[in-house]
Amino acid sequence: MLEIRNLSAAYGESGAVKQVSFSVEPGQIVGIVGESGSGKSTLLKCIMGLPDGRGRILGGDILLKGRSLLAMGEAELQKLRGKELAMVFQNPELSLDPLWTIEKTFYESIRVHSPVTKAQARQQGIGLLKALDLADPEKVLASYPFELSGGMCQRAAIAIAVANGPGLLLADEPTSALDVTVQKQVIDTMMSLRDRSGTAILIVSHNMGVIARMADMVGVMKDGELVEWGRKEQVLYEPSHPYTKALIRSVPRMDGRLPGEASDD
Repeated sequence: MLEIRNLSAAYGESGAVKQVSFSVEPGQIVGIVGESGSGKSTLLKCIMGLPDGRGRILGGDILLKGRSLLAMGEAELQKLRGKELAMVFQNPELSLDPLWTIEKTFYESIRVHSPVTKAQARQQGIGLLKALDLADPEKVLASYPFELSGGMCQRAAIAIAVANGPGLLLADEPTSALDVTVQKQVIDTMMSLRDRSGTAILIVSHNMGVIARMADMVGVMKDGELVEWGRKEQVLYEPSHPYTKALIRSVPRMDGRLPGEASDD
């Protein structure tokens, strides 16, 4: 589905992503974890072709279903965004237009890629919101982003992102601005989406617990480099890099023991 080959990117003279390589298979959830400033979000922006003003890609390649995204012009990328490749941002209240209802955003997102009436878009929106376990989807559609709770707004944003059936969903810290109980709802929503539609997900987070809950494969980034990569069980229980070990030791536990320590029971 997605292949990153020796990707490097920078802001000014500062390298943000350094020779990163990995792949995402169809229907797979890949988690990239690391502290703030490690290059996780920059990686997603490179994939979407949405770098900040000072950001630039220095080398490498990004292939979606075997096609180089870096070789495409902006017009061609626009056709892919939302249709084959979609993104969920950290703060949905900021990424969604505050002057549009959720229903209007649904309609505008779908009609960019296919002819659809407002009534058809509404029915599709109701169906997606129901599938994501949102009660009273009609009320959600009629609401503005600021009228919804954080969890409801994030799930509505996920529904909008997948409205055109993309094969790959990018998620940039999608739970960090949410309460712990709401985080679980959003995580379950994305995992259910993968199970129901086979959508591959690339999620970046500084929260090792979120990655441990969701991911099939895990990559660990530090200072722009991918310092560890492997199956979730391997990375979490048999980490090889000192930074990965430090991240795992930092995960709080209610019983006071470190992750991996045996129970007395």
